[in-house]
Amino acid sequence: MNKLTRLSIVGLFIIGTGSLFAQQGQGQLEEAEIVIRKDRRITLPPATRNFEKIPQLPVSETDTKQQYSFKTFQYSLSPLVPAFRTVNYQGNQRLSDLTSNFLKLGYGNYGTPYVEGYLGSKRHESYLFNLYVRHLSSKKGPVFDENSGEGRTEAAIGAKYFSNVNKVSGSMNYSSQKVHFYGYDSVLDLEPGDIERKFTRFSTNVLIENANKEQNFDYHFKTDWIFFRDSYEARENKFNFDVGGFFIVNEDLRFNIDLLATLSKRQDTEEDNRSYLNFRPRAIYRTNGFTFNAGFNLAGDNGFNKGLSIYPVIKADYALSSGFRIYAGYEGDLEFNSVESSISENPFLEADFDLRNTEKVSDITAGLDFQLFDGLTLSSGVSYATLNNLQFITNSISDSTRFEILYDGDKTDRLDVFGAVNFEKAGKVRSSLRFDFYNYSLATLTEAWHRPNFKAAFNSTIFPIEKLAITTDLYYLGGLKALNGETTQVYDLDDIIDLNLGGRYEVNDRIGVFLQINNLFGKEYERYLNYPSRGIQFLGGLSVSF
Repeated sequence: MNKLTRLSIVGLFIIGTGSLFAQQGQGQLEEAEIVIRKDRRITLPPATRNFEKIPQLPVSETDTKQQYSFKTFQYSLSPLVPAFRTVNYQGNQRLSDLTSNFLKLGYGNYGTPYVEGYLGSKRHESYLFNLYVRHLSSKKGPVFDENSGEGRTEAAIGAKYFSNVNKVSGSMNYSSQKVHFYGYDSVLDLEPGDIERKFTRFSTNVLIENANKEQNFDYHFKTDWIFFRDSYEARENKFNFDVGGFFIVNEDLRFNIDLLATLSKRQDTEEDNRSYLNFRPRAIYRTNGFTFNAGFNLAGDNGFNKGLSIYPVIKADYALSSGFRIYAGYEGDLEFNSVESSISENPFLEADFDLRNTEKVSDITAGLDFQLFDGLTLSSGVSYATLNNLQFITNSISDSTRFEILYDGDKTDRLDVFGAVNFEKAGKVRSSLRFDFYNYSLATLTEAWHRPNFKAAFNSTIFPIEKLAITTDLYYLGGLKALNGETTQVYDLDDIIDLNLGGRYEVNDRIGVFLQINNLFGKEYERYLNYPSRGIQFLGGLSVSF
């Protein structure tokens, strides 16, 4: 009996049974003739078979292992510029309600006006542009009134274009800064113009990068042209180039490559053309919580470190468990130092100061990161570096109000033992603490002039109620030693403890008020010999978003 016959009999049985129950109480069954056809065949068209393999879906090259992010602290406690900050806390606003444009106006003691503004284009899928300005100055300083005043003005205009292939962005930037050489003896009677020094900086940059992040390769090209000068004879023109990218072989292996180049021309009482090159290939292998990074830095210049040298790079880390990671590494490199970077560290440098790139002959590191629970992360580590031409700063032999840069006669060994704690609870608190202990082994210098043996930084932002944010910043530097080259006298500078408090309250979606109090202890500490900082500083104001 074929399948069709079996199905027909089962169907008739079900129908017959249903009819029997349906006709109870309605009379007798009517006679009917049932015909079963065994010769009927059902013919189906042949199925189309696809023998091609199903294509594999694209795999996102996202590193799924635990990520750790630790804050980088700014320890350069300049005696000049108070680090006034305003807190931007968005609360529970929806994204569509936010506006990027703002204007902030404030005023503080020491005759300190403050203006900051940002104007950006409306959101567009293919482009954006923006304009930024900022001014902060103090008419009076810690000593001699206007003779220690300072100020800084910044302006920038930028734009970015998006396409399916590339992202192109660029900006033009201008800044000017004014300081005074106020570290002179109080018996002198000087006018502000006699000791004033101005810095002017203009730069333009262009960045081209890959817009499609789903590909297994990436690339970028960036160039910065920087023109820096002071009100005396110092000039520096820099042309920086950065070309790089990566290629993903598979989910375990990738190759990175980066090429950095700088052409620089320095002019002071003498002229110096400088060049710098650094080629950085890397191979990165990841598997089962283990990451291995190997390559080299091919770096050199035409200055003190003439020619190219190869510096090996080997790094490894292993995630023992979720939230716990250990790492170790060895690296050498050549770091480019410029007139601008040196003056940003100390704006009172003398003319024609000795400028060299710092060679990191080797840097051996090891440490661990540990996430105790969600939001709390601990880290600690050690670094032992051997360096050539590390900068040390002392007061000049010819003029103690100015500073010169000294270098150790041979290699300098630097030990850095560090630790950090980071805690964050979304919408409630963000806090971070980091400390570093340094020890220097010097060849010819007697001390690591103006470099601290210990430094620590604590930063915290809390949101006690909606629309209110309160910030706390505490910085500590200890073990500073200074040398007055004019008198050959050595000084142990007092430890620096700088406590800053700030707050911002959003009156409504558009208007906010802020208050910043810097150097709450009011101690006129000296980061550099003969240059005290301001005492307690207040800055309050209003912000408007539109």
